[in-house]
Amino acid sequence: MTPPDPHRHPAWFGAVMGTGALALTFAAEGSAWQWSWLTTLSAVFLVLATVLAIVLLPRYLRRAGDRPALVKELSDPGHGPMLATVPAGVLVLAVGWGRIGPELLPTGVALWIDAILLIVGAVLAVVFGLAWSASTLRQTPGLEGVNGGWLIPPVMNLIVPLALTPLIAANPKIAPLLTMVGFAFLGVGTVLFLALLPLLIARLALREPLPAAMAPSLWIPLAPAGIVGLSTLRLLQAATDADVAGFNGATAGVVIAAMGIGFGLWWAGFAAVELRRIRQAGGPPLHPGWWGFVFPVAAMALSLAGLGAATQIWLVRLTGLLATIGLAALWLYVAAATVRLLPRRRSA
Repeated sequence: MTPPDPHRHPAWFGAVMGTGALALTFAAEGSAWQWSWLTTLSAVFLVLATVLAIVLLPRYLRRAGDRPALVKELSDPGHGPMLATVPAGVLVLAVGWGRIGPELLPTGVALWIDAILLIVGAVLAVVFGLAWSASTLRQTPGLEGVNGGWLIPPVMNLIVPLALTPLIAANPKIAPLLTMVGFAFLGVGTVLFLALLPLLIARLALREPLPAAMAPSLWIPLAPAGIVGLSTLRLLQAATDADVAGFNGATAGVVIAAMGIGFGLWWAGFAAVELRRIRQAGGPPLHPGWWGFVFPVAAMALSLAGLGAATQIWLVRLTGLLATIGLAALWLYVAAATVRLLPRRRSA
């Protein structure tokens, strides 16, 4: 039997998410420790993530041109939710250009790029979320079809508030509206995360272990666990700085971020044990879904950086730095593994 073409895998845009998130993590740590070289490195990785998005986008545009095949792929419980990496990747780039873009371009231009990518990503997130949810309900894949990839659609909604925060600070007249939009998307992502997580736990507890190919999806719960607290914290800080009525601090964001980090660290321990079992059984096969290891770790590193900056607790700041070092090593490993896929190309 001919093995599946890795270039048809739906998770290629995970490389954009992981690379863009690494850029944001470098920027956060560069600011926290006053290391200008790390800020410069963050700009380099933002450009790299943008180039990756431009190169990879045609793969997904070709999918849009074959509607029956796209509908079939969307209904696949394993591959369907991974298509959410496209709106999520666009939104990560929006965050990156809003946060790091002023290092490369005039601030006004960077914020316009942020706004355009935000609108495109948010529209895609809403459309994809509704389409995937409807497809899943029609197919009724059963508990066996549930995997960590099902949490990618909630994650894309949770990224929207992070892309909004630079715009809130730059536009005080419409800051109240932008803040409410941010919390609306935060609500969508949080409720979906809390609804789907029990399904994943039930699937892991009551059914056979996940196939080796799905091992990266075990790490995806770290992403919403990290982003939900970080988004809350950043929204509250931006609303407070913009003097939006009703907001006078970020205490709730600190609390939620700490709770999310606690759960994320626990889940990381569980996922590491399960990954060790899979590796002993032969390990997960090489495919673009390996990028599912990177963004979740980046989400936790970003949340640690945000919590450290908000509390100035030395141990939290140091843990965030160590997480960033580990993230960079993981990115290099997965990037090298991805390069090994390129000679296998047949027809995309």
